[in-house]
Amino acid sequence: MDIPSYLVSNIPLFSISAVMIFLAFRNIRVRRKESLYFLAFTTIVLLLSVVCALEKYSQRAGLPVVGTIFTSLGYILRPVLLFIFVLLANMDFKRERWFFNMIAIPLLVNLVVYIIPLFMGVEPLRNLVFYYQMKPDGIEAEFVRGTFLNFVSHAICLFYLGVVVYVSTVRFHGKHRRDGVVLLLCVAVVLATVAAEMVTTRNDLLNIACEICAMINYIFIMTVNSSRDPLTNLYDRRTYLEDVSRYKELINGLVVIDMNELKFVNDNYGHKIGDEALNELANIFDNSVEPSVMCTYRVSGDEFVILMFQGKIEQLDHTVSTIRKRMDECAYSAAIGCCYLDKKAGNITFEEAIQKAEELMYQDKNKHYNNTGHVRRER
Repeated sequence: MDIPSYLVSNIPLFSISAVMIFLAFRNIRVRRKESLYFLAFTTIVLLLSVVCALEKYSQRAGLPVVGTIFTSLGYILRPVLLFIFVLLANMDFKRERWFFNMIAIPLLVNLVVYIIPLFMGVEPLRNLVFYYQMKPDGIEAEFVRGTFLNFVSHAICLFYLGVVVYVSTVRFHGKHRRDGVVLLLCVAVVLATVAAEMVTTRNDLLNIACEICAMINYIFIMTVNSSRDPLTNLYDRRTYLEDVSRYKELINGLVVIDMNELKFVNDNYGHKIGDEALNELANIFDNSVEPSVMCTYRVSGDEFVILMFQGKIEQLDHTVSTIRKRMDECAYSAAIGCCYLDKKAGNITFEEAIQKAEELMYQDKNKHYNNTGHVRRER
């Protein structure tokens, strides 16, 4: 293996990876999960570049056994790369177990398929996926495709790209439209790079393209997260006001929420417990929304708003019902008011909808204090 040539040819990849690693470590305390995902992504990209180089070297050196090992490793790692990208693309969405299983099972299938070539001494298995044989000159080894199983890794990669495209199209609602554009841009870059590799002799372009896409996505996520409330990780008041101004015509539903008895909790148990209470309720609100069409905001100390962009009234009702059900299992409660804007009827403005939702919220709050017998304390 010509190490100097390898290092020189991969300078662009190393440069981009260095920037990614710096950004991930810089933000790991603030956005731990995303930073760890991107570090894993970058590690696999770098590992793939080494695997590709060793694969070429084993072919030129006439080492079919070594070539088989590194080729199998490359086929195994590439879908893992896109698997992580799918998780990143779906970061802000609720990931139910069925979704994780759906995208994880192909990885297990891929692993089984590309372990088969390692059993080179077992004749029925030798030619199933791929194998290496010596060229007539007896100096170099050449790669030989087996049956259709050789394309399993390609098919799984296309499947993951399809999932990213699906998530992108789902996000083309109001505020999430920017997310979809970024994801579709990344998919387009990857597909263009694959096409470029097919018409050129280079096989390192995909690694560079994947790392560029990761950096674009990471910077975008960090930019979006700068508009979040540091305590609850919900969108903050400034973002709420910007979104109302920018997407008012797309908003057709809203929920106004106000925590009950926060002052009592702060005065009797301390502000630390009050913060924990706010965080617990914030998690309930954010985990109850339909993430493809809704966003949750903390607009002040104990006040929250959920905006729905081009959603359905059934989704709004289901969200409110889910929040109430989950609060029944929680030590804290909140008053809720909601309003659906029928854009076709056009009989209510956003400002009127906010006012109506707040009136319903205050009715709910008074009902809480009447039922509990507690005295409502002004801030």
